[in-house]
Amino acid sequence: MNPLGRKEQRMDLQDDGLGSSKTERRRSEIMRLLLETGTAQIKDLAQAMDVSLMTIHRDLNDLQDQGLVRRIRGAVSAEKSMLVESNYIYRARQHVDEKRRLARAAVNHVEPGNAVIWDDSSTTFHVCDFIEQVTPVTVITNALPVMERLRETTDVELIGLGGKFHRRYNGFFGLACENMIKTFHVDVALLSTTTIQGGSLYTQDEEVVRTKQSMMAIARKKILLVDESKFHFSALNYVADVAAFDVVLISRNVSPEILTQMRQARARLELV
Repeated sequence: MNPLGRKEQRMDLQDDGLGSSKTERRRSEIMRLLLETGTAQIKDLAQAMDVSLMTIHRDLNDLQDQGLVRRIRGAVSAEKSMLVESNYIYRARQHVDEKRRLARAAVNHVEPGNAVIWDDSSTTFHVCDFIEQVTPVTVITNALPVMERLRETTDVELIGLGGKFHRRYNGFFGLACENMIKTFHVDVALLSTTTIQGGSLYTQDEEVVRTKQSMMAIARKKILLVDESKFHFSALNYVADVAAFDVVLISRNVSPEILTQMRQARARLELV
């Protein structure tokens, strides 16, 4: 049996005519499968995605040009270290315009003098581009790219959360990180998520779950940043309900049906 072709593993790849194209979502799904399996036959990927071999080859050409995959004799593969590094790089390159809109809107919920904590997500990273609009602020984060970006930014007091470095997420996690978070009380927490299903946040890694929950627990105000792609995947571990956030900043590219579901789940939406 095709190990990638089980019906329940397939992503809905119908083009909804909104922001994120079916091509972009399909390539994200290819990356997800390769991160899980390491290597796949190209013909199996075509079957799993329900597209032609020509389409899969175009997808793989693009991913290879980005340095994310390599092809060997009818298969697509990468060294484990490359796959781990590629996960964050790939996420960071997707939906950039949406993420920047969300980040700009997030800064409107921060005031000068605030202490802000934010997670390792590629969405909240873009807050770095706008944080100087509300300085002076204190920024607490477990995300290495944020630390590198803000380390010399004027009027940003930067506190880096330590712990075990996770290359897949380019950030710090684990017990040491969680214990350090508990020593703070902040004005605002800025978070994103792997996916939203049925009014709840989910992610794949238990350490990521605990870190996000710890950040939420110490914040006076909790802000969730959600781009359109967050509704096309599934993940194993529950993080929180959307109703737990004071504001859910959500991309205007999200379909009206999903917006209705979010409101029914008592999400306080701000369309961006």
